[in-house]
Order: sequence, then structure tokens, then C-alpha cells
Amino acid sequence: MSTSWPFRTVAVLGLGLMGGSLALALRRSGYAGVLLGAGGSPEDLRLAAAARYPAADGTAPVFDRCSDDPAQLPWATVDLVVLATPPAALPEMFRRLREWIPATTVVTDLASVKGEIVATGAALLGRRYLSAHPLVGGERHGFAAATGDLYAEALVLLTPGAAGADERALGLVPFWEGLGCRVRTMSPAEHDDALAATSHLPHLLAYAFMASLGDSDALRDLGGSGLRDFSRIAESDPALWTDILLHNREAVRRRLQALRHTLDDLDAALAEARAPALEEVLARARSRRQQFRFPPRT
Repeated sequence: MSTSWPFRTVAVLGLGLMGGSLALALRRSGYAGVLLGAGGSPEDLRLAAAARYPAADGTAPVFDRCSDDPAQLPWATVDLVVLATPPAALPEMFRRLREWIPATTVVTDLASVKGEIVATGAALLGRRYLSAHPLVGGERHGFAAATGDLYAEALVLLTPGAAGADERALGLVPFWEGLGCRVRTMSPAEHDDALAATSHLPHLLAYAFMASLGDSDALRDLGGSGLRDFSRIAESDPALWTDILLHNREAVRRRLQALRHTLDDLDAALAEARAPALEEVLARARSRRQQFRFPPRT
């Protein structure tokens, strides 16, 4: 294995889109260490256990071992645990890992909301825990949706607890860079406020708009590319997004209040047929969108 990889044995718990894609990306990027997997639906586990990647002698299994029971993994050998589970499951996983893993094992998660989750993880696991959030995803879920290029050129946000991270946990920086990612560090509070604006509220709005349309047959065949692109994320897993939105509800509500003011301005401009006021908001929106650096399409 290349010495650029700081972890020789990695356990991925949660074999859906994020965890499955991470495993595929590791193999695609030349990781030759031991990969262990657990967690997910029976179909996720079946697909993960059957997944293969190109190797020198043909193909090889992506995972060296998959288990439907995480407790059965060989924890004494694990250098890094990646928790790719929904946020609500993380506190219990932290408690279980404290019983299973050696004191030298690093723990991270991929949750898109931090706050209390990071505080709990740091309290239970100490400075070897360093939370991460790769700014990638998709509306499809499960191992069937996993792809080896999901993390390509992604920005990964590391959010340490109040006491910071130890040297072993900082190995996550070259780990993510080995996958071709850019890495930035933020506090959990900064993360949750920013993601409320750039991810959580946009998902809520897409869900809300589509829910407001009802089941009208008259509209079914009239959706163009604008509606398709705007509403794509409303196909995301409702249970997962309920979990995320409730965990970050205060930051989302602050952003929602700011949006209400803009909607009120737009409503007034439409009611009074004030074209300059309407165009000013639309032009400001266009300019701000053009300033964003979006990840490549997968």
C-alpha cells in the first residue's frame, strides 16, 4: 500500500450512497489496505459484498469483509472508522465504538449536520474523533447508487470538537487528499450555519414547492428543464432529510426568516407591477449564483 495512505485498515459503517461510494473511491484511488463494511439494508450488504474493482490479476472484492452485525468486525485491527449513517444513529454508534475499538483508532463521520453530534462524539471518544462532511451527495440512496467518482474534486469540511483533534485524527487530511479532495476546517457552529444556507434550506424549499403542487394531472406533462433542475433534490430520502432538518432546525429557521423578507419584497413588486424592483432582486440572485464554485456533475 502506498505510504500516502495513513490508515491500513478502514471500517465503513453504513453501506449506502456515501459509505459505498467512499469504499469504491478508495479502491479507485489505489488504496490497497483492508476495507471492512457493515450496516445498511440487506440489499446494501449483498451488493457491497459482491462489489469488485480492477486489480493486477483481474478483479478483487472491494471489501475484505462485510457483516450485517458491526460488533462482529475485527475491531482490534482497525485504524479508522468511518460512520456513514444518518445523524440520529451517530450518538449510539459513538457509545458502541467506545467499547469495541482500541484507544489508537481514529473515528470520523460524514454527517451533513454537526453541532450536538460533534459535542457528543468528542465527549465520548476524545481527540481521536474528527468529524467530516464531504460536500457531495445525490437524491438516490443505497449501495446501488454508489459510484467511485462521487468524491472527485469535492470539498471536505473537517469540524473538530472544542479540544481539537490529535495527530492520528489529523491523518484524515492526507486521507481525503488521497481521494482528490480539497480539505478545509470549520467549527461545528460555522458549518451548521453555512450548510443551512447552501444545502438544508434549499432541500426544504424544493420539498415545500413540490408538496404545494398537489397531484394535478394537468401539470404532469408540463415540467420543463427548470422545474426538473430546481426540484431534483426533492427526490432525496425524506426520512434522512427530516433527521437533518430537525438536527439543524435553529440555523435553518434563521435562514428561512431571511428568505421570507425577500419573498415579501418580491410579492410586493409583483402586486404593484414594479419592474425595476423585481429585476433588481433577480439580477442580484443571478450575480450571487455566478460566484459559487459548484462540484463537478457526477
